[in-house]
Amino acid sequence: MEALDKLNQLIQTNDDHCVAYDKQQQYPATRFREDLARAVHNIQQHPHQRYLLFIDHSYNFAVNLIALFLLQKDVVLTANSKADWLSQISDQFDAVIGDATLEPLLAGAHFLTSELEPADIELAVTIPLQLDNNLTFFTSGSTSQPKAISKSIQQLLTEVSCINSIFGSSVSNCTFLSTVSHHHIYGLIFRLLWPLLYRYPFYAEIVLYQEQLRSLSQPLSQICLISSPAFLSRQDHELDAIELKQCFSSGSLLSEAAAQASYEQLGIFPVEVFGSTETGGIGYRTQSKNQACWTLFPSMSMQQDAEGITTLSSPYLSTPYRLDDDIQLLPGGQFRILGRLDRVVKIEEKRVSLDAIETTLIESSLVNAAKVVVLQHHRTYLGAVIVLSETGCQLLNSRGKHHINQCLRSELAERYEAVAIPRKWRYLEQLPYNSQGKLTLDQLMGLF
Repeated sequence: MEALDKLNQLIQTNDDHCVAYDKQQQYPATRFREDLARAVHNIQQHPHQRYLLFIDHSYNFAVNLIALFLLQKDVVLTANSKADWLSQISDQFDAVIGDATLEPLLAGAHFLTSELEPADIELAVTIPLQLDNNLTFFTSGSTSQPKAISKSIQQLLTEVSCINSIFGSSVSNCTFLSTVSHHHIYGLIFRLLWPLLYRYPFYAEIVLYQEQLRSLSQPLSQICLISSPAFLSRQDHELDAIELKQCFSSGSLLSEAAAQASYEQLGIFPVEVFGSTETGGIGYRTQSKNQACWTLFPSMSMQQDAEGITTLSSPYLSTPYRLDDDIQLLPGGQFRILGRLDRVVKIEEKRVSLDAIETTLIESSLVNAAKVVVLQHHRTYLGAVIVLSETGCQLLNSRGKHHINQCLRSELAERYEAVAIPRKWRYLEQLPYNSQGKLTLDQLMGLF
C-alpha cells in the first residue's frame, strides 16, 4: 500500500522537509521523528490499549496518533468535548491523551498530557507489517446521541492512497490550510494524513475566518484549502479575492450560489466530496459549467434493488453498505443525489419529501439556502429555515417578513399540496452549522 510506504519513509528517512507550522514555528521532519520517539516512550510507560485522543493542535495530534499506530493501540476520536458527551462514551476508552483543558472534564480517567518533554530518545519501534488496530469515531449524526463507527488503520490508509492517486497532481507544491477539525474522518484524512504522508506542509491550527485565510495566504504561492460548505458559504465580497490552487469541501452539499461565490473569491470551484463516516468518500464533483453529477471513486460500485435502495461496494468497507440516499445511477460511474430516503415524511397521510421542498425553495431567486423540519404542536406541519439571497434581503427590508412568507408559499403552491408548504418561517444570515460543518436536528428545531 502506497500510504503505508509513505508512513515508513516519514519515520525512517533523514530528510528534513517541513511537516507543519503554526504562528510560532515550523516543525521539520527531524523534529517530527524526535517528537514521535518521545510520544512512543510516553505511551509505552502505560498498559492501556484504548486511548481517547483529543488534541486541537494538528501537529501534536499527528505525533501522538502515529505513535499509537506504531504501538498497535486502538484510538478513539470525538469532535465533541462537552462533559456530558464525554461521560456517555467514557466506557469506550481506558486512558486519554489530550490537551490540559480536557483533564477537568474527565475526572477519574487516566490522563496522559499531550505535551512532549525534551529527551534524548531514539525511536524504538518500526511500522508493523499489519496495522490491524482500530480507530473509532464518535459521531452524533442528526440525533445528537453518540454513535461509534470503527475503522481499521488499513482502511484509512487505503483511502489516503486513493485520494492522492486522483488529486495528487492538483496539490503539488501546496501548503494545506483547513477550516475543519481533524477529529472527524474528512478532516483526519484530507487535512492531516494526506499532507503528512505525502510531504505537503500543513498549518497546525484551524482557520476560522475569511480574514484569517487571506492573512495566512499572503506569504504562500500555492495553497490547498480543506474546507466545509459552511465556511465557503460565508464569502465576504468586500475582502480581496485570492487564488487557491485547490480546494475541497465536504460535510454537506455545497449550494450552487456558494460554489459560484467560491470561484469568484478564491479563484476555483471547490472539489466536493460525498460520503460519510461509515462509508468514507464515495464520489466527487465540481460545479463548474453547472455540473450536478458525481463521479464514483475508483474501485467502487453501486447497485440498486427493485425498490430503488442503493448498496455501495467499496475497498474501504469489508461488506457492502446500504445507503440512506436517494440515488440516480448514470452511465460511466456517475450518479446524482436526489435526496435522502429517510427525509420522506407523512403529514396528514400525505408523503412529503423534505429534500424536494428544500430544492424548490433554493431554486427561488429570493433564497440562497433552506432547511425544512417537521414540527409537532397539536398537529404536524413544516417549518422552514431560510438564508435569503441579496434580492430576498432587499425585499425583506422593503416589504417585511409577511410579504416574503407569502412569496415563498406561492412559489411552493405551484408544485405542492397545502400540507407540504411550511407554516412557520425563520430567516437567518447563515444556517447554524457546527464546527464540523454539520446541521443537527436539535439546532434547527431550537429555532422554532
